[in-house]
Amino acid sequence: MSVMDKATTIATVKANLNITGTDRDLLIGDIWQNVVNYINWKNNEGSYVMPEELEPLVRAKTKGVIDYEASFGSGNVLDVASQTEGECSWTFNISGASSRDSVYGFSNSDFGRLNMFRKLRW
Repeated sequence: MSVMDKATTIATVKANLNITGTDRDLLIGDIWQNVVNYINWKNNEGSYVMPEELEPLVRAKTKGVIDYEASFGSGNVLDVASQTEGECSWTFNISGASSRDSVYGFSNSDFGRLNMFRKLRW
């Protein structure tokens, strides 16, 4: 099984999503860091690495954030499912695959994929 360091992951994700420039490097690096913190993989030198099989997860999370920010902006956006003006009824999305928390963080589905590679500390 081959592994990817942070720089390799950033370059691969940018190539696969046709991203140019360095404005998304921090986002990709943050997602990579969250992945390696959760799975706890280190190479022989003690540096964190990620299995190559998890690159699609990092790519999908990056694409999800980019699409979410294109639709709603990067500010603090409340996910409104429905609203009524007459009696001021508001319904918010507080869970689900399209909520802000699951876009920027890991969903249960993401944790399921990560758990296959997770190394526990004893």
